[in-house]
Amino acid sequence: MISLPVMAEYFAVGTGITTWVVVSYLLAATSSMLLFGRLSDILGIRATIKAGLLIFGIFSFLCAIADQLLWLIIFRFIQGLGGAMIVVASFSAISRYLPANQTTNGYAVMNTTSAVSLTLGAPVGGLITQYLGWHWNFYLNILLVGIIFTVTLRALPEDEIHPNAKLKIDWGGVIFGFLSPFFFMLFLSLSKELGFQSIILWSLLLLSICSAVFFIWWEHRCAYPLFDIRLLRIDGLGLILIPIIIPIILQGGHTFLMPFYFDDIKAMSIFEYSLLLMVYSLIFMLAGFAGPRLMERYPIKTIGTVAFTFMMAACALMYLGLHTDRLIIPMAYLVLMGLGFGIYNAPSTSSVMTLIPYEHKGVFSGIYQIIIRSSLAMGIVFFETIYSAGTGDFSETLLDESTVGADQMQALHAAYRSAFATGFILIAAALIFLHGAVRHVPIKPPR
Repeated sequence: MISLPVMAEYFAVGTGITTWVVVSYLLAATSSMLLFGRLSDILGIRATIKAGLLIFGIFSFLCAIADQLLWLIIFRFIQGLGGAMIVVASFSAISRYLPANQTTNGYAVMNTTSAVSLTLGAPVGGLITQYLGWHWNFYLNILLVGIIFTVTLRALPEDEIHPNAKLKIDWGGVIFGFLSPFFFMLFLSLSKELGFQSIILWSLLLLSICSAVFFIWWEHRCAYPLFDIRLLRIDGLGLILIPIIIPIILQGGHTFLMPFYFDDIKAMSIFEYSLLLMVYSLIFMLAGFAGPRLMERYPIKTIGTVAFTFMMAACALMYLGLHTDRLIIPMAYLVLMGLGFGIYNAPSTSSVMTLIPYEHKGVFSGIYQIIIRSSLAMGIVFFETIYSAGTGDFSETLLDESTVGADQMQALHAAYRSAFATGFILIAAALIFLHGAVRHVPIKPPR
C-alpha cells in the first residue's frame, strides 16, 4: 500500500489504476479460499501450504521483475492464489492439530502476528521502498518463503488423508464458489469509482447473488460437493456468526476513518498519525493474549459483552468529544477499540470452529475467511459512504486545510459524528444478537 505512489511514478500511470496491484491480490485471495479450504481437506494441510508457498514465492519473483503494470497486476492475482492457500490451510491447522482446550490460544497467536504485521508493515515497507526500491518488497517474500520451507514445515505433522475424502473435484462448485465472492468483491472495490447509480455496479452484485444461488443449488445435487450444504444446518452456526460479522464491519470502518480523522480534524502529518495508530495495534496485540485466558474462565457471552462495551464506549467517546482539541479523546478511543477487538477475536473464532466437524474444518476455514474479508471490505465501503456524504462536493479541498471554511468543518464534524453513532448502533445490535445466539447455542469453554 505504501509503495503505490512510487509504483505509479515508476510505470507513469495514475494512482487509480495502480490500486489494482492491491485489488487484484485481494480478489484472487478472497474468491479462491473456498476451493483451497476443500483442497486442504482432500490433499492435507502440509501439502496445501507447500503448494501455496511455491506459488507465492515464484510469483513474488515475477512481480519483482515485472516491467509493465499489466503484468504486475496479473502476477499479483496469481500470487494471491498462493497466499489464499497458505492462509486457509494455516487457519485450519489450528483447530485440526491443537487440542480443544488450546485452539483459542492458537487463534490468539494468529491474531497477535496479524497485529504485529499490520503495525510493522507500513514503516518497514516504507524503508525498503525508500532505500532499495519497491521491487525489494517482493524479493523479501522469496526470503520469507525460504525460511518457512526450511524451518516451519518441519514442525507440521505429515498429512493424514481423511478416509471419507474424495479426490474428485466438483468443478461446478469450484467455478461458482469462485465467481460469487469474486463479483461481490468487485462490487465493493468499484463502488467508489462507478457510484451507486451505476447499472454496471448493481449488475456485479446481481451476478454475485445469482452465482451464490446456483452454487447452493448445485451443491445440493452434486455427489461429491465442494462444500457440504449440511454445514449450514448446524444449530446456531448462523446466529453465532452474526455477532462476529458486525464488529468486523466496524473494524473495516475504523481502518478507513481514523487516518482521515487525524488528517481532517487534527491536521496531523502522516508520520504523526501513523505513530498514533500503532497504539491501536499494540493494545490489540496485548489484549489478544488475554483472550484465551478469559475463554478458560468465562463463556463467550461474558467475553463478548465486555468487548462490545469497550467498543460502544469508544464510539460514544468520539461522538461526544469530537470537538475537543486535545488528543486524549482519540487516544482513549484507540485503546478501548484495541481492547475490545483484542479480547474478542480469538474466543469468537474458537467458538465458531468448535461447531465444525473435523473433516470439514478446512473448507469451512475458507468460508470463514471469505466472510471476514468481505465484512472488512463492506465496512470500508459503508463508512466511506457516510464520510463522503458529509464532505460532499468539498472533499477535494481537504487536501489543503487553509481552504476549509467554518461551514465545511462543521459538515465534517457532523459526518464523523454520524459515523461513530452508526458504529455504536452496530455494536449494540451485535450485543443483542450475541445474547440471543448463546441462548440457542450454549457455548462453554472447552475443557
